[in-house]
Amino acid sequence: MKLNNKIDVVVTWVDGSDEEWLKEKKKYDPVSSKDEDNSNSAKRYRDWGLMRYWFRGIEKNMPFINKIFFVTWGHVPEWLNTDNERLVIIKHKDYIPEKYLPTYNSNVIELNLHRIKELSENFILFNDDFFIIDKTSENMFFKNDKPCDMLISTTYYNYDVSTDFYHTVFNNLGIINKHFGNKWLGWRLVLKWMSPKFGRKNIVKNFDTIMFKRIYGFIDQHFTISHKKSVFKRIWELENSNLDKACMNKFRTPMDFSQWLMRYWNFMTGNFEPVKLYDIGDYYELSDEKSLDIICNRINERRRPLLVINDLMDSADDKLFSKYKERLIQEFEKIYPDKCSFEK
Repeated sequence: MKLNNKIDVVVTWVDGSDEEWLKEKKKYDPVSSKDEDNSNSAKRYRDWGLMRYWFRGIEKNMPFINKIFFVTWGHVPEWLNTDNERLVIIKHKDYIPEKYLPTYNSNVIELNLHRIKELSENFILFNDDFFIIDKTSENMFFKNDKPCDMLISTTYYNYDVSTDFYHTVFNNLGIINKHFGNKWLGWRLVLKWMSPKFGRKNIVKNFDTIMFKRIYGFIDQHFTISHKKSVFKRIWELENSNLDKACMNKFRTPMDFSQWLMRYWNFMTGNFEPVKLYDIGDYYELSDEKSLDIICNRINERRRPLLVINDLMDSADDKLFSKYKERLIQEFEKIYPDKCSFEK
């Protein structure tokens, strides 16, 4: 087995209560923060106060990580130990071209990560709602110096034209089909697409996709994604005009591309190692008391290393938000009661 090169972690974070940030954001888009069904709404930026447990989880359960790149508009948590040698604070202006700034579009923030000079070729991208709650191994994320991923073919259709999510997926697929559509992928890739780790049902789906020679979609798991910088650079070289235009969007729009484009590219080139992601992590939507109970139980059980908590609460109910926030903090404190080296 080929050894992996060093692996970094990238996490993007926003302090949604920062008054200077809010003032600047309102200047460019005074409407979206009032629209709670909008993908740019205020609830996407609110802070659950859980980042210290994110760091504790990484330090305790991912000892193979080289450095953590903390990507932010400019603010950092007051408790964060910025002197830690394994922590690199990256502001948007440090790596995103000036013509795209300021940006409140997560797609722009992520599509330009390859411009961070200090970042290693291999890195794992986290959102701030992805938590490591148990031991992990390096080959869950990279194996033979390739990103580990789970390829499941699907056929996308847009049943909600009011959101930008599926439009962005279709944009990604447009580029993929431009470069790979109507081309035989070769038996080497077929064997990867039909890995037993994906399960019989998914193998059949993947084989049908290969036979049609047209890519209609891949299931996008809301988990960490392992990336290679060189893939970002390659796609930017080939599609500079399209990506450049999309990165001018300061907020999410239906004309965006996303970093999922890079994992699709890996699928089409064979630059990945098959893995069963559902053995690694659990995804939960937090919307009510029942879902909160389930999430808290999962934190205590720690049955899988990765736990994703997607905030779908009604942001108008501040009292309920505070109640849920306090309970989650209490549960994380049970499994991570001690400070880590990333805290003052």
